[in-house]
Amino acid sequence: MEIERLIPVRIREVPADSPVAWAKGMQVSLPRSTLEKAGLIDDLDANDNLTIPAEIPPINPRDVQDLRSRAAYTRRQPVSSRLPVSYQMVPARLRSLIALVMGRWKRRRPERWATFPRWPLDLSVDFLSDLCGSEPSPFRSGPTPVLLSHDLDSPEGLKNVVRKFLELEEKVGARSSSYIVPCGWPIDYGLLDELKDRGHEVGIHGYDHANRTAFCDPDQQRERLEGASELIQRYDIIGYRSPSLLRTPSLLKSLREFYRYDTSIPTSGGLFPVPNNGCSSARPFQIEGIVEIPISLPRDGSLKALGYSPDESLQFWIRCGEAISRSGGVVVLLTHCEARFSGNAPALDAYRHFLEHVSGSNRYLWSTPGEVLERAFEKTRVNRAS
Repeated sequence: MEIERLIPVRIREVPADSPVAWAKGMQVSLPRSTLEKAGLIDDLDANDNLTIPAEIPPINPRDVQDLRSRAAYTRRQPVSSRLPVSYQMVPARLRSLIALVMGRWKRRRPERWATFPRWPLDLSVDFLSDLCGSEPSPFRSGPTPVLLSHDLDSPEGLKNVVRKFLELEEKVGARSSSYIVPCGWPIDYGLLDELKDRGHEVGIHGYDHANRTAFCDPDQQRERLEGASELIQRYDIIGYRSPSLLRTPSLLKSLREFYRYDTSIPTSGGLFPVPNNGCSSARPFQIEGIVEIPISLPRDGSLKALGYSPDESLQFWIRCGEAISRSGGVVVLLTHCEARFSGNAPALDAYRHFLEHVSGSNRYLWSTPGEVLERAFEKTRVNRAS
């Protein structure tokens, strides 16, 4: 079945009282059929600038769901998950060098690897959701939740998050969530206990970070997910993030037995794990029976691979965070704590500046995934109780 082509449009004019007023000046990508059914195709000028009229015909909510799921799954299995041995056996520095070479080479050609969702931020789904008159975002009136998260891929990552990151977060009143690989390397439970005792959260980051769980048969998939059971019980874990953000319908369906939420789908995935991936939304949503909290800010690993400096990464986070806030989304930042990612002095300094920026603004609120779930689905819970 051929996938319908999307039309990139820039929102030129919007009525002040429109639910999509926040998108004025933004570029979004929409299916031609949706524009035609809503009568908006005639409101496009020769340069694909779109003027939103005061009234438009109803838009089918199914169009929103289809756009959200268009690139939400990892449909192409990456090489790293097809190797006869774990790709983790390749030295980390060599893997970083390969990613950097690829990123530098492709950085100037985002039209190939970020057609949809666009890089570094694409909120097309949230625009279409508001345009079709869906239930407004529970975060629309603010404050915007900000979630800090770390992927702990190694013993170094666990050590650094406790010794270098937590103090920076605690100084501004924030608490982060750290997603740990349960069966990839010996875990220092003393450090993990300290992280939990200081009020931060623990999540699960796959099985052994070999990038295979998402593509296993159901029995193997369940066996791998059960490998984290001891950690889940010990640290009251409610959330999961897939290694390399690889996700399939079968994995998401399997997760709902073990977790309350998943956070493996980026808003705009960029070049990795595969080109043109993400959900184009910064709002929590349900998919395959589980709640998804999208990773809405550009990830530290992606920015580094593309050759951006820590200061440039900081500016990406600030600009994207403000756009997400205006749209009624949730700001979710993913960093890695190893020295080759964010665990070095320049990167930590940029991270500290981001924390201070968020803390100094009344538009944001430090939150945890559990608090976001409460705000996002409180009305649904109340309606069910009634």
